[in-house]
Amino acid sequence: MRSPRLALVVVLGALALSSFAAAQRVELAGRVTASRTVLAQRRVGEPRYVAISDLFYRDRSAYLEVLDLTGPSVIQVKTRRSLLEKRFGAARGGSVAAPQGEVVLYRDGAIGLALTEAAGTARRRVWYAELDPRTGKLLRSADLATIRDGEQLEIVGVDAAGTAAWFAITRRTGYGRALVLHRLALDTLEARDMQGIELPRRAGKTEREHAVRVHASADFARFAVVEYVEDGVGMAPGQVYVAEPATGASFAVPAPPAAYGVAFSADGRYIYLGSSQRGTISRIDVAGHRIDKQVAGPRFLHHLVISRGGTRLFALASSSSYAVYDLPDLRARSDAAHPAGVAAAMVELHGNGIASLDGAFFVAPDAEDPRKAPAASRTYIIARLVD
Repeated sequence: MRSPRLALVVVLGALALSSFAAAQRVELAGRVTASRTVLAQRRVGEPRYVAISDLFYRDRSAYLEVLDLTGPSVIQVKTRRSLLEKRFGAARGGSVAAPQGEVVLYRDGAIGLALTEAAGTARRRVWYAELDPRTGKLLRSADLATIRDGEQLEIVGVDAAGTAAWFAITRRTGYGRALVLHRLALDTLEARDMQGIELPRRAGKTEREHAVRVHASADFARFAVVEYVEDGVGMAPGQVYVAEPATGASFAVPAPPAAYGVAFSADGRYIYLGSSQRGTISRIDVAGHRIDKQVAGPRFLHHLVISRGGTRLFALASSSSYAVYDLPDLRARSDAAHPAGVAAAMVELHGNGIASLDGAFFVAPDAEDPRKAPAASRTYIIARLVD
């Protein structure tokens, strides 16, 4: 027969688990309809805004879309295609090729873009340009970089104060590649290389092996440069380089396979890496320059998001459930099924989503019927991550 004391312990334990599950959860916050584009997690300034489209053209106009999470609503910015062709286009025979563009910044009075000269030459110019979101007029612009075939410029993001935009430029060198963290001051549009990282040749190197993604802490004081690695396809090992531009310091740890999920603790002590292929979460001890802890996580993990309060880690994957961990030690894992309005989108996530800068929301394309032809627009779900 169970003793009264043991029964009380069991009841209290059940209540504690129930309270934990109720407190940390994913819930549907809303839906919006926007143009069919590829989402990329990107800081565009204030936490309320996320980039939801790249530059796209229809007839004689060019468009960009930004999601305002406070509505929620989609802000569409329109400008003349001829304006972009005249200032940033590339001559191709008897015509002009319009530039490609990605949203860098959005704030009241300005939308900032990285505009890349259309492909077709060995060297392509990249500019930073700002438009008035109400009129579509060009406000100002500046040269950002020139990239060659096989090189890339990645938008890392804009700090919450809107003082600087950060980019990562990967170039070919005699020893492999070099990645440069590039800072653009948004008051003067002065661009400056802040720190370089050598990416040595890897055994059995291919172009795919040198694909990298760059992630930044919320204050942009620290960056994680993640080399792509995949088990079972003959890839050489890769590294995660942790860089601090203010001091010029850096160190490296082994990169987990398919490390799509990356999150920085609010106090700067740890960086968390999620392996989609192995279903693990690793913790980098920044002061110790090492991976000091690893726990089991969901398979097909694509995003790690630290909650607004900084005490929980949400592990989101292409699955019907998600996991939540206590920080900083990745203890007390709690698994729960996605609510009905979110589940279909998350099962088909495949890495295609956006977390807001403050960790309060996650945006992903809603599921669609594969038997139907894709429409010009699509629905996006907005999930609230409750701490």
